[in-house]
Amino acid sequence: MSNPMTKTDKLDQLPEAARDRIQQLRLLFIKRSMEQLSQIRQLLEERTRAEDPRARDAELISLAHSMVGASGIFGFPDLGNAAFKLENNLREPGYSEADFLQAADDLIARLTMVG
Repeated sequence: MSNPMTKTDKLDQLPEAARDRIQQLRLLFIKRSMEQLSQIRQLLEERTRAEDPRARDAELISLAHSMVGASGIFGFPDLGNAAFKLENNLREPGYSEADFLQAADDLIARLTMVG
């Protein structure tokens, strides 16, 4: 019985130029993730001072959604799962603030680990 190839094995089979480009894209993803971390922290801070804290939900949904797919592609599946959880939480009508805060904290922790 043969062993399935791992992602690393598949990457090793690519031409060097392709591997270099993938690494460049991964570094750009990490940089963008750090920018998104700052945006999320800012939105959460603004949310604490707002009359209607949920008014910023659309922006948080957009940020979380943008991380879901790319995270897995670039080797951060836990980040993608945390972003997915936050996005789904925010889309749920009448979501609980405690669940939201837990999902947001988890996403921030995962983003911090990326950088």
